[in-house]
Amino acid sequence: MLSINECVVYGSHGLCKVQDIMVPSFLERGKEKLYYVMESAVDAGSVLYVPVDGAEDKVREVISAKDAECLIDEIEDVQELELPEGKKAEPMISGIIKRNVPDEMMSLVKTLHKIKAIREANGKKFAAINEKYLNISEKLLYTEMAFSIKTEKDRIKARVIEELSNLSLETA
Repeated sequence: MLSINECVVYGSHGLCKVQDIMVPSFLERGKEKLYYVMESAVDAGSVLYVPVDGAEDKVREVISAKDAECLIDEIEDVQELELPEGKKAEPMISGIIKRNVPDEMMSLVKTLHKIKAIREANGKKFAAINEKYLNISEKLLYTEMAFSIKTEKDRIKARVIEELSNLSLETA
């Protein structure tokens, strides 16, 4: 069971802090059960009610500071994804975001940044849907990493962007 004030990652909602463990008043009489009341660090002011029963399958520990640093420092070794073209990539991308596993998220961020850089180098626009998913994945990943490293999300983003800009745009 989670504890009050514990920080965890709750699926695609990202980093959350357990504010309370209670039986919410919105439940029907006779169907009361315990819920975690979680505040999202990703979407400020967002409060989530998560049933205690079954929550262990939907939450995970926050990435360690050491693992977060390694993800950035070793970004060159992070496996790029082979995404289908256009809308066909959407189910794969949304699945990665739904799982919200740090190494998969970094692969997604790296891949989308590379696609964006290649398209811009060729004078083409980056697809709006890819921009949307890049923003979502960066927000989720960088918020979690910033928390574990005890820094600002923007600093994490700047470090990742800097590391990515040092990589070759060539395809293997």
